[in-house]
Amino acid sequence: MKKLILLFALIFITSCSKDDTNHEDVFTNDTYMYFDPPTWLFGTWTNTQGDKITFTANNVIFNEYGNPANSANEEIAYYEKNFGNPNIQETAYANYYSLKYNYNIDYRMKFTIIQISDRKIEVEGFFTGTFTKL
Repeated sequence: MKKLILLFALIFITSCSKDDTNHEDVFTNDTYMYFDPPTWLFGTWTNTQGDKITFTANNVIFNEYGNPANSANEEIAYYEKNFGNPNIQETAYANYYSLKYNYNIDYRMKFTIIQISDRKIEVEGFFTGTFTKL
């Protein structure tokens, strides 16, 4: 009987684990490949209000002027862990890019971007307006 209790205790102790996800890595870690923005968007873009959007090969990092940066990968990873499928929808054409994903139970994040020139884009969704490449 003692052996059986020890066996169950051992199984219980070894089956418990903690979340080792380092959410800081989500900003730069290549294992989080939820989407693939077109190369013409790579870089940092800003509007006249000081809002910024940075596109990398596998992430969108954005912040409203004066607020901390948000990572689309971090939001998606959080949603997956807590709610399930974030329903990522990505569309890319020559001068058009659209990204939509579930941000939380009640809100869907959206970026729709039209390339005006190599240094200007028109954005709708979370941000609205003209952004210039830095």
